[in-house]
Amino acid sequence: MKITNIESFSVRVPIPQEEAAKGKIHHFGMVRISTDEGIQGYGFWGIDANTLENAVKPALIGKDPFAIERHLEAGLITWPMVEHALWDLIGKATGQPVYKLLGGYKDKVKAYLTCVWQGKADQSDQPYERQAEHAAYFQKHGFKAIKIRAWRPNPLDDVDAVKTIRERVGGKDKLEIMIDRTAHGPGWVWDYDTALLMAEKLYEQDVTWLEEPLDRKDLEGLTKLTASTKIPITGGEAERGTKIFREFLVRKCFDIVQPDAIGAGGIFTIRKISAISESFGIPCILHGSHSLGLAAPLQIIGALPNCPWMEIALVTPPLLPWEQWEPVNVLLKNPPLYEIEDGYIKIPQKPGLGVELNEEALKEYRI
Repeated sequence: MKITNIESFSVRVPIPQEEAAKGKIHHFGMVRISTDEGIQGYGFWGIDANTLENAVKPALIGKDPFAIERHLEAGLITWPMVEHALWDLIGKATGQPVYKLLGGYKDKVKAYLTCVWQGKADQSDQPYERQAEHAAYFQKHGFKAIKIRAWRPNPLDDVDAVKTIRERVGGKDKLEIMIDRTAHGPGWVWDYDTALLMAEKLYEQDVTWLEEPLDRKDLEGLTKLTASTKIPITGGEAERGTKIFREFLVRKCFDIVQPDAIGAGGIFTIRKISAISESFGIPCILHGSHSLGLAAPLQIIGALPNCPWMEIALVTPPLLPWEQWEPVNVLLKNPPLYEIEDGYIKIPQKPGLGVELNEEALKEYRI
């Protein structure tokens, strides 16, 4: 089998403006790989035309799609959406879902919802009671955990928000709460003393973890904070390749590492990162996505013994995930996109990434 063509395009499903304003997802980027045997693979993230024509195609056209490791050496690690499409193709060629090809550890995983309310990005315009109301709503629908931002100008206001949510939903055994600082730019980075204070305050509220509380490059500070706090410290969503994650683990920067299915370099690279972190006794819990973008992370997670959660991000309360993804159903042969039951999302069992697309619908909505 040889690769004969690689395309990247976008699909936009028309929906009423008021539905889009609610946060429904209806625009998707895709990569499609074709072969001389008529099998095609899809990755659900676009790539720019210049990179596609001048780097990806010269590296892969005419090559064996199964040679993932060789392709990674040739640059595939920088085109992870293409790597996802190769795995989709490989799964279809072998008649197996990708997670079984990678180890087949589990067929479902607990989902947590990363909630971002419409309005100010720092969420300072959101009443605590409204956040608590929506947390209880997701709890009622079977979800076991949510994650919220700690971006308010006064960090202790975010502690008060967590207190209000906790009073409404009950203890950690009723609903887990994760906190994300996402400290990656000017104005967003806590100093060490603030991060330590927040870690202590959030631990008192039974928060499951505190994500990216310090500058992403402050490995010394992260090591010190992780050693000084009881709450698990997590991070790694912006890093690529295995070397930086090995450094995180050797230096004990995090209690949990969080590679991204795109950012880290793709499915096979995350499988390696997971194995390295497993050898250190550290969970590897992937940074999340939504809609079609969850297809690859779900397949990876199905193979990982040290990944107990799948992040669904971003959720716009009060929309439930399947409501937010509803526009994608017209692109599928057999909707819905995923099965979610009692807070667990099932790993799709169809070959490849587990998503069967309606080719006629792709033609109709391609832009």
